[in-house]
This record gives sequence, structure tokens and C-alpha cells, in this order.
Amino acid sequence: MLRPVLLFLSPMKPKQIKYRLLILLSLLSIPCHSQNPPGSGCNIIHWAKWSQFQGSTATGTIDEGNGNSVNVTMASNFDFSSTPAIYNYGAFSNYPVPIPNETVPKTTWAAGSGGSTNMTFSHQVSNPVLLISSLGRPNQLVKLDFSLPYVVLYDGGGMTFDNSSTITGAEGYAVIMFPGDFKNVVISSTTPEDYTNITWGLSPAAFQVDITENAATCGSTTVTATGGQSYHWDGGDNPDAATNTFHTSRRYVVTVKNADGCSTSASKQIDVHTEPQVKVTGNLTGCESVTGTAFAENAVSYQWDGGDTPNSNVNTFHTSRKYKVTVTDAYQCQASLYVDVIVGERVTPTINITALPSGPVCTGTPVTYTASPSNGGASPVLSWLKNRVPVASGKTYTTTELVNGDQITCALTSQMFCAIPANAVSTPLTATISENPVITFPQKPPVIDGRTTFVQLDPAITGDIASYSWAPVTGLSDPNIRNPVVTTKTTTDYTLTVVSATGCPASATVKVLVLNTPIIPNTFTPNGDGVNDTWNIINLADYANATIDIYNRYGINLYHSIGYTKPWDGMYKGKALPAGTYYYVINPNDNVHGINGGWVLIVR
Repeated sequence: MLRPVLLFLSPMKPKQIKYRLLILLSLLSIPCHSQNPPGSGCNIIHWAKWSQFQGSTATGTIDEGNGNSVNVTMASNFDFSSTPAIYNYGAFSNYPVPIPNETVPKTTWAAGSGGSTNMTFSHQVSNPVLLISSLGRPNQLVKLDFSLPYVVLYDGGGMTFDNSSTITGAEGYAVIMFPGDFKNVVISSTTPEDYTNITWGLSPAAFQVDITENAATCGSTTVTATGGQSYHWDGGDNPDAATNTFHTSRRYVVTVKNADGCSTSASKQIDVHTEPQVKVTGNLTGCESVTGTAFAENAVSYQWDGGDTPNSNVNTFHTSRKYKVTVTDAYQCQASLYVDVIVGERVTPTINITALPSGPVCTGTPVTYTASPSNGGASPVLSWLKNRVPVASGKTYTTTELVNGDQITCALTSQMFCAIPANAVSTPLTATISENPVITFPQKPPVIDGRTTFVQLDPAITGDIASYSWAPVTGLSDPNIRNPVVTTKTTTDYTLTVVSATGCPASATVKVLVLNTPIIPNTFTPNGDGVNDTWNIINLADYANATIDIYNRYGINLYHSIGYTKPWDGMYKGKALPAGTYYYVINPNDNVHGINGGWVLIVR
């Protein structure tokens, strides 16, 4: 059977006369070298005769040499045409197989971007060969991606063979081969250029090569090629032997020569089995026991280093630690995985609270409550409640706002892993609060004036009082009774402190006013000699709310003051009043003394 060959030829570039050869797809079977005897068939390639160029398609016919032919159709997602000859045909002069220089397709690989070209044979062919002439330019690299792997038969320069399915051309020339039997090759590119010519060809198969898989073990696969005299693989431990061992999964190509020196190639996908990927699912954190499930593809056995069922993929654990599971698959590949298992013991949280002071207290006395949680964890959450209403958080709660009968509790939220239930509430403590006495004095302060020499204090006090204490004791008839008599010549603040029968104290202060009768002079001499320059009214400063008004004989108010801390200096609006008689009205505003009126003489 003939092998298909595709020849790509580029149409004329700008300002170029000749045409470029774009891509020649040749048979996978490498033809024998020129020293082989004539008639051996190694150097025979039948090239496609192209016709019917219509927009984005073209059709060629290849004579298989056995009376049969195969059609090849080129179809792309952009328009292309043809050229009557291969550009730079001499670039292939050293290739041992004759190459026709005739009409071939002309393509740009892409119309802007995203070009795709399908090469389809009318029936299955073996080992097609591709000729590429003038792919790209030095300043315009063009990359082609093939849907099948290739091997290089001829390098005419300007080509970079990136990998087994990609080439990059910078005015490149090459002949490559696609090993295997198939009907379709797809060529993709995202870098359009001026043009490229292509053609296919088929050559007779030199001989048959078979590849047999001998053994597959963990990490390696051994195969043997037969049908030739010498062998060369593109990888493996023994690339120049018929039997070769591989450690990486991919498609490998072997090039085989027979006794006549003819070459052919064959490929095979080699799958190398590696250690399995082990996964463990399930919640491995729990109370009393947890269950985990191990899984790996093609696994035949599981082995745990502990648990209830160590020989099963599903295992149950009762102790916290790191566990190891080892998995063996059908190819005797083994892999291990360590997992952390946390198993907690069930606990029940509780909480107790205490108060300090613990007995009855007076209103406003600070009381500190302290919580003692059990099985709460390193950082338990504590919430204090007064009469079921949250009031504070933390281990202690201090308050001065208790009233008799208040219920204090503390709620615990445990942070321990297996606390069941997680919440607990303390037994309530009931506050016993004794009311403090309340002392009030009459709104009108007691007054000792010039008409009296004493006054009796009369406070109103709530509650059962056990003791009284007045301070200072000066002028008091008895400092330890409720209603002492005060005899004093100066205004004095007296403070009463009482203690109730339950030991709760209270204090209040009353001012005893001593108001002496004002002594009003009827003359002063504001002449600036430092003697009697102001109208000095003795004792009037004791009357803080007193009002003083001074008028002239026409009734004009010349001076007004509330209180008399600064005596009048005979001035009116910043000027000295003339000597003469002026008239005053003094109201003490003490609810004791009446209003005084009279005259005062200014002498200058």
C-alpha cells in the first residue's frame, strides 16, 4: 500500500517572482537511501495532482501505484489559491526522493487569526509526508500546530521544530512525516503570512512493523518492536534496542531499518502506571468516634495503621492521632497518605457563681460576682444577667445598682470540642439590699439674727436610725442626738451622719445662718484721702441677696447692687457725684428683716 504525502507550496510573496514551498506531508515510512538497488521501492513517492481550487477548498488525486488512487481534500476557514510551481525548489535538491515542481495549493494559514486547515483522505492512508517550503520570513515567524505527532525527514533550514506537534518557520524548508494510519490531519495557525504551498504524497510501505506490550509494572512499561533489523526509539531506557522500557506516558515513535537499508516508522501510545493518588473523605473531627473513607483508582487493597477495620477502605477511629493509610493498585503501585484524626470525649459544662460581700448590703454598695465555670474550655464565653437581662460579660461582674430581690445569673457557652450541651446557666443569687436612710432639712435655712441667739435643728429622716453624729460639734448642745440646739455667732455648715439599724449610713448638711443687723452710716467723704472714702455698711455683706438702691432728690437711680461685697464710692457712670444728700433703699431679702430706707450725705 502507498503512503500518503502532502506537499505545501507557497504562492508568490510581494516583489518575489518564484513561489515558496509551504508544506510537504510525506509518508511515515522513511525511504531508503540512494545506495539502495533500483527497483527496491524505497525511493518511490507518488505526489498529488491538484485541481478544483474553489475559495476555501481544493482537491488532489494520488496514484497509489497499484492501480488504485486516493483523493485528498484541503479545506480551511479562509480562502486560498494555487501556484504553478514550488517556491525556491532548489532548497530540496539534497532530499533523496524526487519532488515534483508543479501546481500546488497556495495558503496564508489564517485570515487574520484562528486559521484551521483540514487535510482529509478518501480512505485511510499510512505514514503521510509533508513538504514545507518557505514557511514564514525572518521578520515574520509563522507557527503551525498539527493534530498528530510528526518526525523530521529533511531539514532544509529556517525551521524550528518546537516539539512533536509544532514547528515555527522563518523562511523555513522541511519534509516531515506523520506516523500511523489515519484519514485526517488538522493544521492550525494564528499567525498569517504572505503565502505557503502544500502537496501530499504516498509511497509504498517498505515493510510491516509491529509493537507489542510485554509487561506493565508500577512506574514502567516494556514493549518490543518486530519486523526490522535495527531500531531507534525517540525515548526510553534502551532507545537503540527492539525491546525498550518507558517511564513516562506518551506516544513513542520507533524508526526501523530492514536488511536492505529501507526505513519505516511506527508509533504507539505507551501508558506508564504511577503510584495512585490517595484521598480520604469524611469528617475526621468528632466526639467519641469518627469514620474516614480512603479512595484511589484501581485500588486492590487498603492498609491502615490503626482503627476498627484497618484492612478496609472505610475505617472508624476512637483515638486522636495521625493515621497512615497505604493503598496498592492493580499494577502493584503503592502510595501512602497521613491524616489527622481528632476524637473528643463528651463533657458536660457547669457554672457556679459567688458574691462578695455575700450577705445583705446597703444601697449603692459595690457587689462583685465571680463565675467558676467547669468544662468551659480555654476561653469560655460568660454572660451575666440581672433578672434575665444581659448586663455584662467576662469572669466577674461588679455593680452598685442592685435593689432588693434582684436575681443574678451567669450563662456559660463552652468552647470545648465535645461539650454537650454547650451551654449552662448558674443557679441565681438573690440580692438582699437594705435601703439607706434619707435626710432632708427644711427648705428655709435656720437663722440666728440679732433678735435670737440660738436655733434648734430639725431634720426629717427615713428608716429606723441607730445613731446620730453632727459635725462640727462647736455650738451644739449635743452632737449625738437628732435635734440639737445651735448657739453660734458665725454662719456654720453642720453635717449630720446617721446609721440605720441595718448598718446603712447617710449624711446631709445644713447651713445655720448668723445674720447681724446692718449698721448704716449717714455720711462718707469720697475725697480720695483713704479715709471714709466709701459708704461702708457693717454686716450688710452677710446678706447675699440684699438689694441696695441709691437715688438723688429727683428720684433718679444712681446705684444698684445685689449683695454688698463692694461698697459704693459716690460715683455715677464713672463720675464723682457732687456733695449733697442722697437717699437709699436697702432690702435684706432674708425673710426676717424688713426694708430699710434713709439718707446719706456725701461730704467733699
